[in-house]
Amino acid sequence: MSRSSYRDEEAMMTTFKPVRRKAYGEQVTEHLRDSIVRGELELDQRLVEEQLAERFGVSRGPIREALRQLELESLVESRGNGTYVIGISERDIDELYSLREAIEILAAELALQNSTAEEWGELAALVARLEAAADARDGDEFAAADIQFHSLIYTLSGHRRLADVWYQYSAMLNTLLRTTVHVDADLHESAAKHRVLLELMMSGDGSAVTRELRDHLEGSHQRMLAAHRKAKKD
Repeated sequence: MSRSSYRDEEAMMTTFKPVRRKAYGEQVTEHLRDSIVRGELELDQRLVEEQLAERFGVSRGPIREALRQLELESLVESRGNGTYVIGISERDIDELYSLREAIEILAAELALQNSTAEEWGELAALVARLEAAADARDGDEFAAADIQFHSLIYTLSGHRRLADVWYQYSAMLNTLLRTTVHVDADLHESAAKHRVLLELMMSGDGSAVTRELRDHLEGSHQRMLAAHRKAKKD
C-alpha cells in the first residue's frame, strides 16, 4: 500500500465512527458531508468505497448511495479511477445564498397567499423552539429548528417544484448552519429575527416580508462565510 493510501486510511480512522442506525445511507451521507464541509477531508482526497465501508461498519451499498448524493451536492466528483473530494468554497456559499434568496422570497410570497391561522401556528411553534435552543445554547437543536422553519415556508407556498429545489440543498445548509452557531456567541439575536419574520408574515405585509427576509438571509450568508474562513484557518 502506498504512503498516501496509508494516510487516507488513517484519516478515515480518526474521522469516522461506525454507523448503527437503520438509515445507513443517510447516516453515511451526513457523516461524510459534515467532514467535507468542516475541512476534515482534504481537497482531492480519494474516497475509497471499501475503506469507507470498513470504517463505517456497513456494506458498500450505503457508501455508493452516499457518494451519489454528495456528487449531486457538488461536494465530491467522480473521475476515471474513483471519487474525490471537491469541498466547498466561498463561491459555493455565495451561489447557495443567491439561489436561496431568489426561491425563498417567492416561497414566502406564495405562503402569504395560501396559509391559514393554524399553519402560522406551526411556524410560531418553531420560533419558540429556536428561542428555547438559544436559551439552552444548544447549537445543533437551533440549526435543526432553523432549517425546519424555512422548510415550512416552502411547504406553505404550495409550490412543489420550488420546495424540491430547496430540499436538494437543505441538508448541506443544515451542515453549514451547525458551523455558524459556533461563531455566534449569542443565538438570541437570530431567534429574534425569526420572530420578526413570523410576525410580518402573519400581518400579511408582503413588501415588509421581502425586505426582512432579504436582510435575514444576508445575515446568515455573512455568518456562514465567517464560519467557513475560521474553519480554514483552524
